Amino acid sequence: MPAHHRRERFELERSTTVQAPAAAVLRRITSPGTWPEWQLEIDSTEGPEHLSTGDVVSGKASMLGFQVDGQSVAAEVSESAFTEDVVVGVAMTVTYSVTEGPEGTVLTHRIVSELPGGPLGGLLSFFLKRRLQKMQSTLLRRLAEQPASQVD
Repeated sequence: MPAHHRRERFELERSTTVQAPAAAVLRRITSPGTWPEWQLEIDSTEGPEHLSTGDVVSGKASMLGFQVDGQSVAAEVSESAFTEDVVVGVAMTVTYSVTEGPEGTVLTHRIVSELPGGPLGGLLSFFLKRRLQKMQSTLLRRLAEQPASQVD
C-alpha cells in the first residue's frame, strides 16, 4: 500500500469527575444544542433535541484554523454511554461513558481515529493529535465545571 494511503490509528482516553448525577451528565452530552457550550470547536448544531441510537446531527466546527461541516451519527445511546461516529475533516469514533463514583460521576471520554498517512498526512496528523488532546481536556473541564442546575 502506498505511504499516502496508510492510516495511523490514534486513540485518546481521559476521565474526570463531575458533581452531578450520571443520568444528568449523559442527558447534557446527548443534547446537541448544548455542544457549543462545552465543546469550543463546535460553532453550531442541527439535530434532535435529545439523541437516540441512529439519530444524525450536522453542524459547523473550527478545526486547525479551518471552518468545516461536520456530521455525527449516534451509534449507541444507553443509560451509561453515548457513542457517536463523527466526521469533521477526519472520521472519529467518540465515546462518553458515565459511572457513579464515590465523589461524583466519573465521565470518561474516548476518541479513536484513523489519521492520514504519508508525508503531508503525517504533518497534519501531528497537529491534529495535539488539537484533539487539547479539545478533550477542555471539554472534560467545561463539563465538570457545569453547575448541576445546568446539567439537568
